[in-house]
Amino acid sequence: MRRSQQSDPIAPHSQALCDYMNGRPAVVLSYARYFGEFTEAESATMDQIDKDGFIVKCMEGGQEHEVRVAFTHSLHAISQVKDMLTSLAKEAELALRGPDPKAQGNMPDSKFFWPAFDTPYLAIIVIVSTLLYLDFMPHTTSPALQWLLQLVGPDIVHLIIQVLAGVHVLEALVSIYLTVVVGQGFFEPTHVVQWGLAILVFGYPFLSALIPVAKRQQQAAARKQNQ
Repeated sequence: MRRSQQSDPIAPHSQALCDYMNGRPAVVLSYARYFGEFTEAESATMDQIDKDGFIVKCMEGGQEHEVRVAFTHSLHAISQVKDMLTSLAKEAELALRGPDPKAQGNMPDSKFFWPAFDTPYLAIIVIVSTLLYLDFMPHTTSPALQWLLQLVGPDIVHLIIQVLAGVHVLEALVSIYLTVVVGQGFFEPTHVVQWGLAILVFGYPFLSALIPVAKRQQQAAARKQNQ
């Protein structure tokens, strides 16, 4: 039974808030996995929210479960909802993933996401972009680029671009294997294409983010078969 909306400033906005949060499935799934302790939940939706907490329904092992998550204190205004939900999401993320922001642990996986580019990756992208520009625009009027072209030599620049192109094509093929074979049906066709194109362009930063996601889905599929 749904809670009475009398004297509850949040309940009248329950549907809109739930729709908003269900547009962020990874966050809602983390609520179910952490607060509900359904660590193998595959999906989750927020079903109801009021001044004291919210209800999440999740699917684990083909069965639906209901989780009631209590707020740390009662809310008195709609403006307090965002901060409370954000705080709980951070708590769940830290507990599931651990203090290392690069670790994944049991955090819900997005089928496609934009990995963070560390400084070394950004430097590599700048260098490769410069070489690519010199290969296609050898007559650039920039003194600095002309000096670099003369220092390295146009043949070496062209060879580097060919090698990098070959590596990126190979990485893109690996991404298809990871999303189609290793992912065990987790990735939809559109996400297979997205990962392939992103890795074809950016290479290793995206491939290194895809590998643990695909392996976790493979392990999850193996656990289900053994149950």
